Amino acid sequence: MPATPPPLPTSGNQLVELLQEAMQAPLEAAFADVVDGLRQPMLDRLERMELDRAPYLEGLLALKDRRELILRGFREDMAAAWRTAAAGEAPVARFGQEQAGSDLGLVEEDELDVRLATEQLADLISREWQSELLRLNGYLTWLDMGVRLQPDSAPYSPARVAMAVYRGFAVASLPGNVRALAVQCCGRELVELLGPIYESMHAQLVRRLGAQDSTTGRTRRAQAIPSTGDEAPNEPDWMTRFFVSWDEGDADAAIAHAESAPSLPPALHNLLEESRQQRARSQGAVRSHVTPTSLSQRELVVALTLLQIGVPEVHATILSTPDRLQAAFKQQIFRHAAQLGVAPEAAAITDIDENVVDLVGMLFEVIFRESHLTPEQVQVLGRLMAPMTKVALQDRKLFLQSTHPARRLLNVLVEACDGNPGETEAQRLLLEKVKDTVQRVVTDFDESQSVFRAARADFNDFYARYRGEAVKVEQALAAEQQAKDAEAEAVSQFATQLDARLQAQDPPLAIRRVLVDSWPAYAARMQALNKPQAAPMMLEGLLQAVSDAHVRSDVRAWHAAMDWLQPMWMASGQSRTAIAALREQLFSALVQPQATPEETPATPQEPPVEPPPVLPGLLEAHEWVQGMEHLDPVMTAYFQDLREGSWLDFVDKDNRVQAGRLSWVSPFSRRMMFVSRAGARICVASVQELVVMAQLGRVRMHRDEDAFYSAMQGVVDRLVTPAAG
Repeated sequence: MPATPPPLPTSGNQLVELLQEAMQAPLEAAFADVVDGLRQPMLDRLERMELDRAPYLEGLLALKDRRELILRGFREDMAAAWRTAAAGEAPVARFGQEQAGSDLGLVEEDELDVRLATEQLADLISREWQSELLRLNGYLTWLDMGVRLQPDSAPYSPARVAMAVYRGFAVASLPGNVRALAVQCCGRELVELLGPIYESMHAQLVRRLGAQDSTTGRTRRAQAIPSTGDEAPNEPDWMTRFFVSWDEGDADAAIAHAESAPSLPPALHNLLEESRQQRARSQGAVRSHVTPTSLSQRELVVALTLLQIGVPEVHATILSTPDRLQAAFKQQIFRHAAQLGVAPEAAAITDIDENVVDLVGMLFEVIFRESHLTPEQVQVLGRLMAPMTKVALQDRKLFLQSTHPARRLLNVLVEACDGNPGETEAQRLLLEKVKDTVQRVVTDFDESQSVFRAARADFNDFYARYRGEAVKVEQALAAEQQAKDAEAEAVSQFATQLDARLQAQDPPLAIRRVLVDSWPAYAARMQALNKPQAAPMMLEGLLQAVSDAHVRSDVRAWHAAMDWLQPMWMASGQSRTAIAALREQLFSALVQPQATPEETPATPQEPPVEPPPVLPGLLEAHEWVQGMEHLDPVMTAYFQDLREGSWLDFVDKDNRVQAGRLSWVSPFSRRMMFVSRAGARICVASVQELVVMAQLGRVRMHRDEDAFYSAMQGVVDRLVTPAAG
C-alpha cells in the first residue's frame, strides 16, 4: 500500500470531481426522499408540541406543489459549492450570504427560528457522523493535492449540507414558521441517510486512489489490560481479514449484479461450513432418509417473517438457552417452513443461506454473552434475530458498513439495555422504549429497511433525553467529587503545616491530639468560607495560651486556653452537650497528673479490628496491602495514560459485572471517577488501586467497539479457534 499520496495528472480538480461523483447524486436522492415524506412528520411534530395547525396549513399544503422548487434550490446550492471548491475557494457556509446586500442587522423572528434550526441540523450531522467525517477529512488531508477542503467549508461538510437544506426551502417562498418546522423534521431522516454516503465516498476514494497508512486494515484490539510479558496483538480484525479485500475486489461486480451478490466472502463461508460439519460430527447427527426440500431464499425469508411475527412463546423457546441460540433458532425456522407445505424434518437450506443464518445466530449468542443483560432484556432483544437475518440475506452492506441502519439500531438498543438494571423510573422508561422499538420492527419490517431508520430516529430522540439527564447527574457527581477532593487536598496541606508548627512548640499530648484530629479540617473549612486567617489565628492564640498556662500553673489559665478551641469545635457541627463533654475530658487530661507506668491499670487485649475495605465491594484492605508489594509497571502505565471517556468493566466480589466510564480525573490527587451509563458513580480510585484490582481480575477491558463489531470478532474467534486446533 502506498506510503505517500499518489500523483494525479490534474491537481485538485480531479479530487473534487471524484468527491462530487461520489456524493452529489446520492445526496440529492436522499434529500428528495426526505422532502417527499416530510408532511406527516411535520404534522406529528405539531401534535407532539401541542401547537395550533392553522398557521401552518397553507405552507403544509404548498410543500407538494413546490417540491421541484425546493429540490432545485438544494441542488443548485450544492452545485455552486462544488464549483467554488474546484476553483480552490470553498468559503465557510454562513448566514448573511444568502442575498447580496441583505440587511444583516434586522432579522425577523421566524427567520431566526429557521437559522437556528439550520445550525442545529449541522450540529446533529456533526455529532452523528463524527468518526466518518474525521476519517474522510484525514484521508483528504493526506492526499493534499493543492485543494484545501477544510472540515467546515468542504461541500460535504455538515454546515454546507445544512445550508443547502436552508436554501432549498428559502427559494420555495414558504412561510418562516413552516420552513423552521421543515428543517427540524428533515433532521431525523436526512441525518440517517448521510452516514452511508460519507462511508461510500471514503471507500470510493480508497479504491480509486489507494489506501492511506492510517486507513489500512485494523488490528484486533487487546482482550485484556496490558501487563508485563504481554505481546501487543497484531492480528487483523474480522473486517480486515474477510471483508476489506472482498469488498474492494467485488465492488464493480456487486454494483452490476446487486441482486445475486453473495452476502459473505468465500473465506468466511468456508469457516462457517467447517464449523457446521464439526458440530454435526460432535453431535453424532444421523442422516435423514427423507429427501430434503431446499428452501429458496425467497421461501426462507417468508419462513423468517412467520417466525418474526410468531407468538411470544416461540421466541421464549429459542431464547431459553442463550448459549444454544443458533441451533434453536434454525430449528424454529424449519418448523415455520411447515406453513409453506414443507415438513420440518425434510426442510433444508442452501449452504450459502444456512451460513448466513448460522452467522446471525452466533452473532446474537456473543452479544448476549458479552453484554450485561437481564433475562427479560435477552427475550426482548432476541426478537430481532429474524429481522436481522432477513437483512443479512438480502443486503451485504450490513457487514460492510458501520452506518447500516439495521446495524446501528441493534447497537443503540443493546447499549440502552447493557448494564441497565431498571432500578430508577428513567431506566424503566428507557427499557419500555426499547421494548416498543423492537415491537415496531417486528410488526412493520417486511422488505423495506426504512423501518430501521425510522425506528432508530424515534428511539434516538428518547435516548438523547435520557442521556442528557444522565450527563447532568454525572456532572453533579463530578462537581461533588471535585469539592471533596479539593477539601482533602487542603486538609492534607494544613496537616503538614500543623505538624511543622507543633514541632517548633511542643504542647501537651492532649492538646496535640485534639489539634491533629480537628484543626486541618477546620482550617480547610474556614478557607472555603473565605476566612483564611481564622484557623492560623486560633492556632497561634491556643499555643500562646497553653504556654502561659504552663508558666502560671493556674486552672483558670487552662480554661482560658481551651476557650481558643471553642470555634473549632462549634464549626465541626457538634452539639453543645458533646462539646462540653470534650472540654471536660480535655481539662481532666491537662490538669490531673499523669499516671506512672506502674500505676496504669492493665486493660484486656481487644481482638484486632478488621480494617475497612479500600473500595467497598471491589477491593479489601488486605488485598490492597498484598497487591502494593508487586505493582505491575505496564498496568500502571496503562492506567496513568487512561483518557476520560474510556470504559472498563468492574467485577465485584459476587462476580457481578458493571461497565464504567472514566468521567473525571482529580486535578489534585489524580484519582479517577467511573460512572455507569445512567451517570451513577461506580467508584473513585487511584492508579495504584486500579492496578491492584486489575491484578485480581476485578477490572478488565470493556468492549470498546459497538455491539455488532465486537460480537462479529467474537464469532470469528469462535470459528477460527477449532480450525487452528
